[in-house]
Amino acid sequence: MKGLTSIERIILESIENEQLPLKEIVNKSGLQEGVSFNTLQVLLIRGIIKFEKGLYSLNQYIPHNINEEINGSVAKKSEFLEIVEALVGTKADKILCFQKIALDQRDEKIFRAMLWNLESFLKDAHQKSRSHIPVKNRKIIFWALGDVQKVVGELIKVY
Repeated sequence: MKGLTSIERIILESIENEQLPLKEIVNKSGLQEGVSFNTLQVLLIRGIIKFEKGLYSLNQYIPHNINEEINGSVAKKSEFLEIVEALVGTKADKILCFQKIALDQRDEKIFRAMLWNLESFLKDAHQKSRSHIPVKNRKIIFWALGDVQKVVGELIKVY
């Protein structure tokens, strides 16, 4: 089996731990009704969601191998790459910065502390707002810190 597409993940995030009709999933996800319906059918066939009495919900008994496809490291990498490609490919209202920076040990410690503060802020903000902000209105935020030598080593492995 394959991992989830970003569209499938948006549908799952829209459902969260609720039981929702199609119209509410369309409203929360921001996807067209046809796209939502077709995606829901794929997720039903794969056993990731259930449909009862006109309502969709997450299957609480997903087998371990399918759960790994959804939440494992390969799935996360695939989702990240798909999102980055979408961000790079458009000139929409976004901020995307990429720089190779020389940092001494002191500045790297300061940067890591700032990242920790950012992560704490984002986690708190998400917990506070996730119940009333639909998936379609949420933001995608990412950051990274890596050593050039290690990144180049990973690139060489690919070739």
